[in-house]
Amino acid sequence: MSIRGKTALLFASVFALYFCTRSAALDEWDSFQFAMGIQHFDLWQHQPHPPGYPLYVFFGWLGTHLAGCDPGFSLTVVSCLGGALLVVAWFLIARLYFGERFAWLLAASLAVMPIFWMTATKVMSDPMASALLSVQLLCAIHSARSRRGPFPILAAAFFGALAAGVRPQNTGVVLLILMFFLARGRASKKLWLGTLALFFGSCLLWLMPMWKMQADLRPDLPFWSVYPKQLFQQWSWRLNRPNVYIGAHGFHLRDLAIKLGSHFGGWFGVGFGFIANPVTLVIGILLSLAGLVSFWRQRDENDRACWRDNWPWGALYILIVFCCLPSYQRYYLPILPLISIIILRGLLALPARWRLTSAAWPALLLIISIPLAWQGHREEAPPVKFVRYLEQKYPPAERPRVILILTECERPVEWYAPQFDIVTHEDRLSNLPAAPLAAATAIYADNDKLILPPGWRFEREAIFHRSALIDPKHRDIGVYRLEHTP
Repeated sequence: MSIRGKTALLFASVFALYFCTRSAALDEWDSFQFAMGIQHFDLWQHQPHPPGYPLYVFFGWLGTHLAGCDPGFSLTVVSCLGGALLVVAWFLIARLYFGERFAWLLAASLAVMPIFWMTATKVMSDPMASALLSVQLLCAIHSARSRRGPFPILAAAFFGALAAGVRPQNTGVVLLILMFFLARGRASKKLWLGTLALFFGSCLLWLMPMWKMQADLRPDLPFWSVYPKQLFQQWSWRLNRPNVYIGAHGFHLRDLAIKLGSHFGGWFGVGFGFIANPVTLVIGILLSLAGLVSFWRQRDENDRACWRDNWPWGALYILIVFCCLPSYQRYYLPILPLISIIILRGLLALPARWRLTSAAWPALLLIISIPLAWQGHREEAPPVKFVRYLEQKYPPAERPRVILILTECERPVEWYAPQFDIVTHEDRLSNLPAAPLAAATAIYADNDKLILPPGWRFEREAIFHRSALIDPKHRDIGVYRLEHTP
């Protein structure tokens, strides 16, 4: 079979795996905002939140308008396609450096890796953005390793613009990839100018329509200020959060140690899923250490060539995520293939009697992922279970008289059961108007951190939980009824 046939077969197989195990419903806050963005694209209302993810929403919009799909289903298909494309891109990248046998081993490992599988089966922008970045990288590596004219680097510019359009936070990384490989290939000034012009021109194709749409929603603002204002509002509210920005509360050793452990330890504990249980933790640590030590001692010229090409963009990507984002491992999707390459190359370099440990690596990842995929496919996320619980308890006619004080489940309620009376982000019951409280049939909260005045208490009616390896956000949601006691 030709390499094109093998690539197509790999893509179809991984897509089928992800599609058949797709999430049972929309999962988390951002997923609902993406779906709402298809219905009404409004960054001012966080549908979705800035920077907007315009191409991800556009791809989902195509499914709803061309095929009549539900927004959640359409976006899930986009994520599944992105996950399959991401695996294929790294299969082809590994094949360039290490040959086809190793590429298949890497592809099998990535396809069943918990963070790849769990992210690609949900409405999130990360799989498609990471896939397009990886395709850009593949084209750029081709441009440096072959003499096929300007087409590979121009293709890299185009796919880089697509990656930035799906997830604009990646713009600096995709631009660095372009500039690094233009310099590596000693491109002429004409090719430099042409490549960068194609990149920025392609970015304008998604940036300007999005900008205009948001400006039309706020005619009171100057056109030039609309998108910068949205970006500033989105990122400024997180400046005092040490789990997001490094140094948010100063550079304390404790905060830095927690951030280092959660980000880089998370590559193994969450990304590879070792924390699933004590047995996988021990086996995973032993395999990882064996691979890392062996790689460091016996790396060859192919390994050095791989890292010469990939360390600059990889270092910038890690720095951006580490300094500016929480430790959700889905942000590290483009980096985890590089870590997997190190471990697998090291395991293959062990003495002959130990080389079967390279097959143990994808087997371990598969064993970890199967129960997670089954639970994610069969069970709705805890915030959705919160909605279903109240839907069963109150018919539509009664819901307007039920007050919900929400910090975690606002978007799920708005999407699935908008008839309820929603109050958001209140930390004190005394802040709520007295008249609606007196007229309410019932008052519920989705957490028990509300500051209650005298005479009020929480009554927990239900608690919903699922593994942090499926999705670390909103993994524990309770249904708390507020009772007034004389």
